Amino acid sequence: MQTLISVGLGNIDVVADPVFDARLLLMSALPISQNDLISEPGRQLTEQEARRVTTITMERASGVPVARLVGEAEFWSLPFYLSDETLIPRPDSERVVEAALDNLAEGPLSVLDIGTGTGCLALSILSERKSASCTGVDISAGALAVAQRNAVRLDLTNRFFPLHSDLFAKIPLGSKFNLIVSNPPYIASDIIPTLGFEVRVHDPHLALDGGMDGLDIYRKIIQQADQYLAVDGVLILEIGFDQGVSVAELLTDAGYESELLFDLGNQPRVLVGHKISANA
Repeated sequence: MQTLISVGLGNIDVVADPVFDARLLLMSALPISQNDLISEPGRQLTEQEARRVTTITMERASGVPVARLVGEAEFWSLPFYLSDETLIPRPDSERVVEAALDNLAEGPLSVLDIGTGTGCLALSILSERKSASCTGVDISAGALAVAQRNAVRLDLTNRFFPLHSDLFAKIPLGSKFNLIVSNPPYIASDIIPTLGFEVRVHDPHLALDGGMDGLDIYRKIIQQADQYLAVDGVLILEIGFDQGVSVAELLTDAGYESELLFDLGNQPRVLVGHKISANA
């Protein structure tokens, strides 16, 4: 028996583009390619296919993000696997990659990505700098496994080195990096319960919670980064929309000159730090 069904996402106020999301869900549930979806608009579904589509649609209607339902997301025009232990890469974070490329010359340079998660920052940078290498650290072993899987997918395992570490804890003393990047947890602890449903329920709190004022991880990174930056090395941090002044002050206090960069929504998004005096 075959069934013809129509799929809608209902009254979900979290969908930016419900038609696009519906296509992603259909391609994941059936599975079919985008070309097949376009070329066969009247395709008849089997009962099993219809059940899969109904199940994934109901999960979306309950507030599960589309990226988590399909198991991956696009970032820097590259595909990245996800897991429950990683955040979904956001387009705003591409500003970090842009800043990194602006400050990372061609050549065999070394990058450190703190809190690598899916590896989206590190691997996007490596995709553009063919001679660079990157150590991606994360406190979550599960997140590191996803990052390594993405490195395999993007054929970058020879230049991406995952390391299970709480910030700099497992990085050998004497290691030097031309660039340190991080999109750390920066949500104040008491703000997390007020976040939108998709984030509050489906994002890992470990990757969100930045302590009482949201600045705990910034303090730790900024206090220690100088030990690991090469001469003329650069520290690049993603920040929350209201943290430009506070994180810039932390950088200034630690001896950095900083530049604030804005995202496509004209919100403060990235701070680029240069040490005022050269490293020893």
